[in-house]
Amino acid sequence: MKTDKPTTIPLYSIGDLVMIRGFGLLLLNSEQPIGIVTRGPYSYRAVESYHDLVYFEWWCYDILVGSELVRMLPENFLLEVKKDE
Repeated sequence: MKTDKPTTIPLYSIGDLVMIRGFGLLLLNSEQPIGIVTRGPYSYRAVESYHDLVYFEWWCYDILVGSELVRMLPENFLLEVKKDE
């Protein structure tokens, strides 16, 4: 099953406020888990078999947390921060 298009739609876009959770917190040097999406979404695909039969796909984003830029953070490690407008 080889496809060129991603199988899901991304949840976030540039400028969205997100909270980093789970394993993503280990990638931070900051204690503040709130960040802003600065780049993305872009699709990352990992092949788990030499036949290309099994692959995993993630939407990844670059997140700015304070003055630190975390690159290629998978969507699974992010939660949307609701904004009252």
